Amino acid sequence: MSRYLGPIDLSCPQPQDQRRRPLGYLSSAYTLRSQDFLSLATRREPFHKFLILFRVNFLTMLIKDVSVLQSGQLLESRDILIQENRIVKIDRDISAREEETINGRGKLAIPGLVNCHTHLAMTLLRGYADDMDLMPWLKEKIWPLEARLTPEDIYWGTKLGCLEQIRFGITCYNDMYYFMDETARATREMGLRAFLSGVVFDMRPELLNETEPFLRRWQGDELIHPTVGPHAVYTCSEETLLKAKELADRYNTLIHIHVSETREEVDGFNLTRGLSPIEYLDRLGIVNQRLIAVHGVWLTMKDAYLLAERKANMVDCTVSNLKLASGIAPLNYLLQAGVNVCLGTDGASSNNNLNLFEEMKVTAITQKNAYHTPAAFSADQIWRAATEGAYMAFKLNMGLKEGALADLALIDLRKPWLCPRSNLVSHLVYSMTGGVDTTIVNGRVLMKEGVIPGEEEILEKAQERFLHLVSS
Repeated sequence: MSRYLGPIDLSCPQPQDQRRRPLGYLSSAYTLRSQDFLSLATRREPFHKFLILFRVNFLTMLIKDVSVLQSGQLLESRDILIQENRIVKIDRDISAREEETINGRGKLAIPGLVNCHTHLAMTLLRGYADDMDLMPWLKEKIWPLEARLTPEDIYWGTKLGCLEQIRFGITCYNDMYYFMDETARATREMGLRAFLSGVVFDMRPELLNETEPFLRRWQGDELIHPTVGPHAVYTCSEETLLKAKELADRYNTLIHIHVSETREEVDGFNLTRGLSPIEYLDRLGIVNQRLIAVHGVWLTMKDAYLLAERKANMVDCTVSNLKLASGIAPLNYLLQAGVNVCLGTDGASSNNNLNLFEEMKVTAITQKNAYHTPAAFSADQIWRAATEGAYMAFKLNMGLKEGALADLALIDLRKPWLCPRSNLVSHLVYSMTGGVDTTIVNGRVLMKEGVIPGEEEILEKAQERFLHLVSS
């Protein structure tokens, strides 16, 4: 069976030269067929800058003798059989006619991580503006620089972010930013899964007009899931929010929005409207199971129960919130109410990395201190938020189980910070500082034994784009 996977560089080396092959094609043999070379002249609309379409035949892959972390439980000496883009069997001593075998001895297989909120191309802004409050940071530094961003900046900034996420075992991410066709193209070339929304502001009304064409172009893609991204209640009018809702309803997709991030935002909204931002969004019909609400630092208990009743999802970005001194999200309220909570890094300009392992640790220890009890927010709870909570929010059939998407990572257990092997969930949450050996997305190896093809070029291009951006 063949599946469309996007553009390809026809000059790529032969399959055996894996260190030089384009990102996202480390494991998959590809087959070009005459019927795949569609006549672009007959198409009524341009498709991703007239890049060539192709199809890829997936390999049958067998990971041998690996430890498996399955729903928090450790299974030793297992084999994982992958066919097409699915995990088809996890057992001992699997015999199969595999086309690729990965030696899993000394490694731990974990389900792929999902970065539930980021602005990926902001990797180009990493370190550009630090140690400021949120609104001055946005108005004086970030927004003026973003006004100069070009599609090429977004393309290489996205590739840099994908590179970083692959190294941290992140197989899927949820993004809101500019020039989303470039983000989608770069992400597909890198091989990651993504939920992408073009940001919508009232101060740039043309952005809302770009949303529906983007939804149409990418709807039904295997890796790219287009969504709707109104920035926040303080940057979008009621009319804009209702138009965003109408698009999300029509295309049955998610709404991704920042909400209750700062005390000033919430106090100002209460003063002018007599409602919290969550109550206001609920009156507009936006609070439902397709809502991905981000930050929620200044939520009330009433907000929490409203989110739970509507089955909405809340993304906590602890490191970014702490760095901007926005506050600490009341995760105790949310979990008591039954809200689905998941984790995101936010952009690399306010975090300043895309490391979900770090996010897990900082979230756990911050919440313990906020509620003055070390028993609060155990490693198991945080791990579930980073995995199962994310899968629930984005309706993903993920996890190390038969029939799930083949999105996973292998951790090298032969690291001092993972020894002794007493409690591996605890180690992943509190001790993990590196050691992702292999990352697999949709049944394809994107990094193997720490090698990501094309990494040097991405680093060079990203540096060039940053220098061009700040000097223009």
